[in-house]
Amino acid sequence: MVIYHFCFDLDYFGIYAIPSWFWPQQFYGFPITILFIFIAGVSLALSASVTKDTPALSKKLIKRGASLLAIGLLITVVTRVYPHDGAILFGVLHLIGLSTILAVPFLTGLTKEAQASEKRKEKPAWFSFFTRVSWLLPLVLGIIILLVSKIVGKINGPIWLVPFGIHPYGLYMLDYEPLFPWFGVILVGVAVGAWLYPKGERRVSLDSLKNEPLFLTPISFIGRHSLVIYLAHQPVILGILWLVGVIEPGLF
Repeated sequence: MVIYHFCFDLDYFGIYAIPSWFWPQQFYGFPITILFIFIAGVSLALSASVTKDTPALSKKLIKRGASLLAIGLLITVVTRVYPHDGAILFGVLHLIGLSTILAVPFLTGLTKEAQASEKRKEKPAWFSFFTRVSWLLPLVLGIIILLVSKIVGKINGPIWLVPFGIHPYGLYMLDYEPLFPWFGVILVGVAVGAWLYPKGERRVSLDSLKNEPLFLTPISFIGRHSLVIYLAHQPVILGILWLVGVIEPGLF
Protein backbone atom coordinates (compact mmCIF):
# COMPACT_ATOMS: atom_id res chain seq x y z
CA MET A 1 0.00 0.00 0.00
CA VAL A 2 2.83 2.40 0.88
CA ILE A 3 4.63 1.59 -2.38
CA TYR A 4 1.39 2.02 -4.31
CA HIS A 5 0.74 5.47 -2.85
CA PHE A 6 4.37 6.48 -3.43
CA CYS A 7 4.00 5.63 -7.14
CA PHE A 8 0.64 7.41 -7.22
CA ASP A 9 2.17 10.59 -5.75
CA LEU A 10 5.00 10.57 -8.27
CA ASP A 11 2.47 10.45 -11.10
CA TYR A 12 -0.16 12.76 -9.53
CA PHE A 13 2.30 15.59 -8.86
CA GLY A 14 3.98 15.24 -12.25
CA ILE A 15 7.30 14.14 -10.77
CA TYR A 16 7.52 11.00 -12.82
CA ALA A 17 4.94 9.62 -15.24
CA ILE A 18 4.23 6.01 -14.35
CA PRO A 19 4.19 3.92 -17.56
CA SER A 20 0.72 2.71 -18.51
CA TRP A 21 1.81 -0.94 -18.26
CA PHE A 22 2.95 -0.34 -14.68
CA TRP A 23 0.19 2.01 -13.56
CA PRO A 24 -0.27 0.95 -9.91
CA GLN A 25 -4.09 1.07 -9.87
CA GLN A 26 -4.19 -1.56 -12.63
CA PHE A 27 -1.03 -3.47 -11.79
CA TYR A 28 -1.36 -3.99 -8.05
CA GLY A 29 -3.60 -1.36 -6.49
CA PHE A 30 -6.77 -3.43 -6.86
CA PRO A 31 -5.32 -6.62 -5.30
CA ILE A 32 -3.97 -4.55 -2.40
CA THR A 33 -7.44 -3.11 -1.76
CA ILE A 34 -9.02 -6.57 -1.87
CA LEU A 35 -6.47 -7.96 0.58
CA PHE A 36 -6.74 -4.93 2.88
CA ILE A 37 -10.54 -5.17 3.13
CA PHE A 38 -10.63 -8.98 3.21
CA ILE A 39 -8.27 -9.04 6.20
CA ALA A 40 -10.52 -6.49 7.94
CA GLY A 41 -13.35 -9.02 7.64
CA VAL A 42 -11.20 -11.86 9.00
CA SER A 43 -10.21 -9.61 11.92
CA LEU A 44 -13.88 -8.98 12.74
CA ALA A 45 -14.45 -12.73 13.06
CA LEU A 46 -11.42 -13.06 15.34
CA SER A 47 -12.59 -10.12 17.44
CA ALA A 48 -16.04 -11.66 17.85
CA SER A 49 -14.58 -15.02 18.91
CA VAL A 50 -12.82 -13.47 21.93
CA THR A 51 -15.83 -11.36 23.00
CA LYS A 52 -18.06 -12.55 25.85
CA ASP A 53 -21.56 -12.12 24.43
CA THR A 54 -23.72 -10.25 21.93
CA PRO A 55 -24.22 -7.03 23.99
CA ALA A 56 -20.47 -6.76 24.59
CA LEU A 57 -19.77 -7.48 20.94
CA SER A 58 -22.27 -4.89 19.72
CA LYS A 59 -20.89 -2.24 22.07
CA LYS A 60 -17.28 -2.94 21.08
CA LEU A 61 -17.84 -3.00 17.33
CA ILE A 62 -20.22 -0.04 17.21
CA LYS A 63 -17.67 2.02 19.15
CA ARG A 64 -14.84 0.86 16.89
CA GLY A 65 -16.85 1.42 13.72
CA ALA A 66 -17.94 4.89 14.82
CA SER A 67 -14.30 5.81 15.55
CA LEU A 68 -13.19 4.74 12.08
CA LEU A 69 -16.11 6.60 10.51
CA ALA A 70 -15.14 9.74 12.42
CA ILE A 71 -11.56 9.49 11.13
CA GLY A 72 -12.93 8.90 7.63
CA LEU A 73 -15.11 12.02 7.85
CA LEU A 74 -12.08 14.00 9.01
CA ILE A 75 -10.22 12.79 5.91
CA THR A 76 -13.21 13.92 3.82
CA VAL A 77 -12.98 17.42 5.30
CA VAL A 78 -9.20 17.58 4.81
CA THR A 79 -9.34 16.39 1.20
CA ARG A 80 -12.09 18.88 0.42
CA VAL A 81 -9.59 21.59 1.37
CA TYR A 82 -6.62 19.92 -0.36
CA PRO A 83 -6.41 18.76 -3.07
CA HIS A 84 -10.18 19.55 -3.31
CA ASP A 85 -10.44 17.93 -6.76
CA GLY A 86 -11.11 14.26 -6.03
CA ALA A 87 -12.04 14.62 -2.36
CA ILE A 88 -12.42 11.28 -0.53
CA LEU A 89 -16.16 11.03 0.16
CA PHE A 90 -16.30 7.32 0.98
CA GLY A 91 -12.89 5.72 1.17
CA VAL A 92 -11.41 2.68 2.91
CA LEU A 93 -11.90 3.98 6.45
CA HIS A 94 -15.50 5.02 5.78
CA LEU A 95 -16.14 1.54 4.39
CA ILE A 96 -14.47 -0.41 7.21
CA GLY A 97 -16.10 1.81 9.85
CA LEU A 98 -19.63 1.37 8.53
CA SER A 99 -19.06 -2.30 7.65
CA THR A 100 -17.86 -3.00 11.20
CA ILE A 101 -21.25 -1.87 12.48
CA LEU A 102 -23.27 -3.58 9.73
CA ALA A 103 -21.43 -6.88 10.28
CA VAL A 104 -22.52 -7.26 13.93
CA PRO A 105 -25.57 -9.50 13.15
CA PHE A 106 -23.28 -11.90 11.24
CA LEU A 107 -20.86 -12.19 14.15
CA THR A 108 -23.15 -12.99 17.11
CA GLY A 109 -22.80 -16.75 16.58
CA LEU A 110 -19.03 -16.47 17.11
CA THR A 111 -19.01 -15.05 20.66
CA LYS A 112 -17.81 -17.09 23.63
CA GLU A 113 -21.37 -17.31 24.98
CA ALA A 114 -22.73 -18.66 21.68
CA GLN A 115 -19.96 -21.23 21.37
CA ALA A 116 -20.31 -22.35 24.99
CA SER A 117 -24.09 -22.72 24.66
CA GLU A 118 -23.65 -24.80 21.52
CA LYS A 119 -21.15 -27.07 23.27
CA ARG A 120 -23.48 -27.61 26.26
CA LYS A 121 -26.48 -27.94 23.92
CA GLU A 122 -28.47 -25.48 26.03
CA LYS A 123 -30.08 -23.90 23.00
CA PRO A 124 -32.56 -25.30 20.44
CA ALA A 125 -31.21 -27.51 17.67
CA TRP A 126 -31.61 -24.74 15.09
CA PHE A 127 -29.44 -22.43 17.22
CA SER A 128 -26.70 -25.05 17.51
CA PHE A 129 -26.79 -25.58 13.76
CA PHE A 130 -26.60 -21.82 13.13
CA THR A 131 -23.59 -21.56 15.44
CA ARG A 132 -21.75 -24.38 13.69
CA VAL A 133 -22.31 -22.87 10.24
CA SER A 134 -22.08 -19.22 11.28
CA TRP A 135 -19.63 -18.70 8.42
CA LEU A 136 -22.18 -19.74 5.77
CA LEU A 137 -24.58 -16.77 5.90
CA PRO A 138 -21.95 -14.02 5.50
CA LEU A 139 -20.33 -16.06 2.70
CA VAL A 140 -23.58 -16.38 0.73
CA LEU A 141 -24.62 -12.76 1.29
CA GLY A 142 -21.12 -11.53 0.49
CA ILE A 143 -21.15 -13.36 -2.85
CA ILE A 144 -24.63 -11.97 -3.62
CA ILE A 145 -23.42 -8.42 -2.92
CA LEU A 146 -20.41 -8.96 -5.19
CA LEU A 147 -22.66 -10.16 -8.01
CA VAL A 148 -25.30 -7.42 -7.56
CA SER A 149 -22.57 -4.76 -7.54
CA LYS A 150 -22.10 -5.36 -11.27
CA ILE A 151 -25.55 -3.84 -11.75
CA VAL A 152 -25.28 -1.17 -9.04
CA GLY A 153 -22.01 0.10 -10.52
CA LYS A 154 -23.81 1.09 -13.73
CA ILE A 155 -26.38 3.26 -11.95
CA ASN A 156 -25.99 7.04 -11.65
CA GLY A 157 -27.80 8.94 -8.92
CA PRO A 158 -27.64 11.69 -6.28
CA ILE A 159 -24.47 12.21 -4.28
CA TRP A 160 -26.03 11.03 -1.00
CA LEU A 161 -26.05 7.49 -2.46
CA VAL A 162 -22.25 7.51 -2.76
CA PRO A 163 -21.82 4.98 0.13
CA PHE A 164 -23.80 2.42 -1.89
CA GLY A 165 -21.83 2.77 -5.12
CA ILE A 166 -24.28 5.14 -6.81
CA HIS A 167 -23.11 8.66 -7.64
CA PRO A 168 -23.56 11.49 -10.15
CA TYR A 169 -22.14 10.82 -13.59
CA GLY A 170 -18.49 11.88 -13.89
CA LEU A 171 -17.90 12.41 -10.15
CA TYR A 172 -14.15 12.06 -9.48
CA MET A 173 -12.85 10.71 -6.16
CA LEU A 174 -9.27 9.77 -5.29
CA ASP A 175 -10.31 6.88 -3.04
CA TYR A 176 -13.70 5.23 -3.42
CA GLU A 177 -14.71 1.91 -1.83
CA PRO A 178 -18.53 1.78 -1.64
CA LEU A 179 -20.58 -0.90 0.14
CA PHE A 180 -21.27 -2.49 -3.25
CA PRO A 181 -19.05 -4.45 -3.81
CA TRP A 182 -16.70 -3.97 -0.85
CA PHE A 183 -19.06 -4.92 1.99
CA GLY A 184 -19.31 -8.22 0.13
CA VAL A 185 -15.53 -8.62 0.47
CA ILE A 186 -15.82 -7.83 4.20
CA LEU A 187 -18.48 -10.54 4.63
CA VAL A 188 -16.42 -13.09 2.71
CA GLY A 189 -13.53 -12.22 5.04
CA VAL A 190 -15.83 -12.74 8.05
CA ALA A 191 -16.86 -16.15 6.68
CA VAL A 192 -13.27 -17.23 6.05
CA GLY A 193 -12.22 -15.96 9.48
CA ALA A 194 -15.07 -17.85 11.18
CA TRP A 195 -14.13 -21.04 9.32
CA LEU A 196 -10.36 -20.77 9.74
CA TYR A 197 -10.53 -19.79 13.42
CA PRO A 198 -13.44 -21.72 15.02
CA LYS A 199 -13.84 -20.57 18.63
CA GLY A 200 -10.89 -18.28 18.01
CA GLU A 201 -8.47 -21.19 17.53
CA ARG A 202 -6.55 -21.74 14.30
CA ARG A 203 -7.61 -24.86 12.38
CA VAL A 204 -4.11 -25.43 11.06
CA SER A 205 -1.35 -25.75 13.63
CA LEU A 206 1.66 -23.48 13.24
CA ASP A 207 3.77 -24.97 16.04
CA SER A 208 6.91 -24.19 14.09
CA LEU A 209 6.17 -20.47 14.49
CA LYS A 210 5.49 -20.50 18.25
CA ASN A 211 8.69 -18.53 18.66
CA GLU A 212 8.40 -15.73 16.14
CA PRO A 213 11.36 -15.67 13.72
CA LEU A 214 13.40 -12.50 13.98
CA PHE A 215 12.72 -11.50 10.36
CA LEU A 216 8.95 -11.47 11.05
CA THR A 217 9.21 -9.02 13.98
CA PRO A 218 9.07 -5.81 11.88
CA ILE A 219 6.23 -7.28 9.79
CA SER A 220 4.29 -8.12 12.96
CA PHE A 221 4.88 -4.58 14.24
CA ILE A 222 3.43 -3.14 11.04
CA GLY A 223 0.42 -5.44 11.30
CA ARG A 224 -0.28 -4.38 14.88
CA HIS A 225 -0.10 -0.67 13.99
CA SER A 226 -1.77 -0.70 10.57
CA LEU A 227 -4.21 2.16 11.28
CA VAL A 228 -1.44 4.52 12.41
CA ILE A 229 0.64 3.61 9.36
CA TYR A 230 -2.37 4.07 7.07
CA LEU A 231 -3.01 7.57 8.44
CA ALA A 232 0.63 8.67 8.58
CA HIS A 233 2.26 7.22 5.48
CA GLN A 234 0.94 9.75 2.93
CA PRO A 235 1.98 12.86 4.92
CA VAL A 236 5.39 11.22 5.47
CA ILE A 237 5.81 10.45 1.75
CA LEU A 238 4.76 13.98 0.74
CA GLY A 239 7.02 15.48 3.41
CA ILE A 240 10.02 13.54 2.12
CA LEU A 241 9.28 14.53 -1.49
CA TRP A 242 9.05 18.17 -0.37
CA LEU A 243 12.29 17.98 1.63
CA VAL A 244 14.24 16.60 -1.33
CA GLY A 245 12.85 19.42 -3.45
CA VAL A 246 10.75 17.53 -5.99
CA ILE A 247 7.46 19.05 -4.77
CA GLU A 248 7.08 22.81 -4.69
CA PRO A 249 5.56 24.29 -1.50
CA GLY A 250 2.89 25.97 -3.61
CA LEU A 251 1.38 22.58 -4.49
CA PHE A 252 0.13 22.17 -0.92
